[in-house]
Amino acid sequence: MIHRRHTLAGLLAMAAWPATGLHAQTGGALAFPYYSGEDALQGLYAHQLPLARDFETQARALTAAARQHCAGPASPAVLKDAWRQALLSWQALSSPALGPVIERRSQRQIDFWPARPALLAKALERAPTTLADMESIGTPAKGFPALEQLLTARPSPAHCPYLVLLAEGIEAEAKALRSGFEQLASRDWTSDEEAARSAFAEWINQWLGGLERLRWVHIEQPVQKARTAGKGQPPEFARLAAADNAAEWRAQWQALKAQARLRPEQVRQPPQPGQGLIPIEALLMGKGQIALAQRWGQALDRADATLAALPARASDAQLLALSKTLKGVTTLFQAEVAAALDVPLGFSDADGD
Repeated sequence: MIHRRHTLAGLLAMAAWPATGLHAQTGGALAFPYYSGEDALQGLYAHQLPLARDFETQARALTAAARQHCAGPASPAVLKDAWRQALLSWQALSSPALGPVIERRSQRQIDFWPARPALLAKALERAPTTLADMESIGTPAKGFPALEQLLTARPSPAHCPYLVLLAEGIEAEAKALRSGFEQLASRDWTSDEEAARSAFAEWINQWLGGLERLRWVHIEQPVQKARTAGKGQPPEFARLAAADNAAEWRAQWQALKAQARLRPEQVRQPPQPGQGLIPIEALLMGKGQIALAQRWGQALDRADATLAALPARASDAQLLALSKTLKGVTTLFQAEVAAALDVPLGFSDADGD
């Protein structure tokens, strides 16, 4: 018996697969279950919710570390570690940007870069004392980059109150994001076909946007800008320390890969609707796009291996080689994957800041 379900018009039109049970295809490959767009969204936001909760936890720990540091200023190592943990948790949640991250423009609010030291200096002169005061402070003087700038600067009496406010601002954003993802995770995506269609297309587009943010904005663009400028200046990446940049790139990639690539156990036992994240590769398999799914997995694996082998202090040539490998994923996604999922690709201001 063929299991029929309500589908998203124009999104996941496919040959009907049995929704229960695993049957052999030609060559012995397992047939993946039938996945509707609603299935994909349910799994996606169930996956995002624990990430949002973890970010809130890490942001709360960052605020506590800032307050403790300023209660008896000493070495910034503990606070820097809390900053790093919150940063990686933030990247795990925001790669790609989805739902409330887009709606709240969170990337701009707490992770605007390149840093603007002059604006940060002006913000310190204004000496804000509450988060309400911080609303009039420009985003280039807030969030993770500003906090890192202060942690590496010569200590000043004005720094500590501002450090705490920066951490509190990140925590407030994390709390709002967690609330937003809770709403999406509990939503019945079958109740509003138009909203589900839009959300599914947003995910597919934003996944590509997240990959390009990593590949171009975070990795290749700083290298190319430094080469164009000449004068022997090193590239200006998002973070001041090379190790922090490398760790952040890996966090972004792992978040993107989780939404794109089947885990080994999922290859043996395909994910079932309503039982967790359904990666893009599974959607392709469920549509019968077996050859494309295999090439997609291979492209992701090449990028994964290249990024894993990247040294903490990579040369420009190594970074450009990594960008080229990631570009292979972008090209395949644009040329074949999105079309196989019946989703048009387009740029909008929701693609990130």
